[in-house]
Amino acid sequence: MATTTAKNGSRSSNGASQSNGKSNGTAANLKTAPTVSQPNGKINGAAANLKSPPTISQSNGNRRPTTSVEEQADALLARVRTTILKKFGVKIQLREKRLQTKIGHATKEKIGLDIAAQLKKNGKTMNWQRWNNEVFPALFGQPDALRHDVEVIALVMAKLYDVFELSPQEAIKGLVKFNQESLAKRNSYNKQDESDDEDDFDDLEDDEDDEEDLDEDSEEDSDIEEEDDSDAEDEEEEDEEEDLE
Repeated sequence: MATTTAKNGSRSSNGASQSNGKSNGTAANLKTAPTVSQPNGKINGAAANLKSPPTISQSNGNRRPTTSVEEQADALLARVRTTILKKFGVKIQLREKRLQTKIGHATKEKIGLDIAAQLKKNGKTMNWQRWNNEVFPALFGQPDALRHDVEVIALVMAKLYDVFELSPQEAIKGLVKFNQESLAKRNSYNKQDESDDEDDFDDLEDDEDDEEDLDEDSEEDSDIEEEDDSDAEDEEEEDEEEDLE
């Protein structure tokens, strides 16, 4: 009897273990079935394929590299200057060159006027030819070919005259403004001289017209006098004929 229960116990335990094993295996299979790697992989791949076309690296590689505004301006500038030089034989100056020329002329004129004012106080006259052709070129060079940087010259002028700021950039602006104002004054003087010359020419034309009128009047007077003389002679001849009769 004890043996039978032991066997039955072993059988029941084995049966339970087998049944548990099967049930556990089935549960494991039920848990792993929804997480199969293949269908999930296909879904993720499809989603990746839907997102990838807008950012294809090949299409970006075929586009031309964009250039900055500065680079485009430099390329066009070189073309403009080269074309004008070939077609007209004229070399268009750059901004830096124009700025240098204006500062050179402003410096020469400002210092020259100062020298002239000092000499005038002492009863002397300014030798502009010596200043323009000898002294200024020896100190600074020519206005369009200065020996020093524009910042250096601008700072020198600021240290000489309080009308210019001590900042080199501000002093440059002041010199350019001085040059522009001086140029405007010279242009106004030239226009005034031209108008004066035209007025003088008009006066000369008026004088010539008056002289022509006087000449015409004198000619008419002479014609009248000649007619009077001829009439008087005719009358005298008639009187002589009557006397003879």
